[in-house]
Amino acid sequence: MIVYGLYGITHGWGRVLTVMGPAGAAAITDHIAAGDDVMVSSGDGKLTQYFEKREGALARLVESHQIIVLSKSEWDAKKAEIGDRIW
Repeated sequence: MIVYGLYGITHGWGRVLTVMGPAGAAAITDHIAAGDDVMVSSGDGKLTQYFEKREGALARLVESHQIIVLSKSEWDAKKAEIGDRIW
């Protein structure tokens, strides 16, 4: 499964990884489960986000699921390319 990610920071300075892919948000949450070190936020009409509870958890998530991390400009272009299928 192809999954693209964009790192960000929460208001409390925690790390977050927003993800999207051509298969859609439901397929991603079925494929990538939250664990003890990561919380997940998803729902209809929004992109899935993984929040780091422990340092290094998002890096391990990216590695174990082969998530392609993009820059902001790459993310914007890919989001436009995928379109409504990300929801």
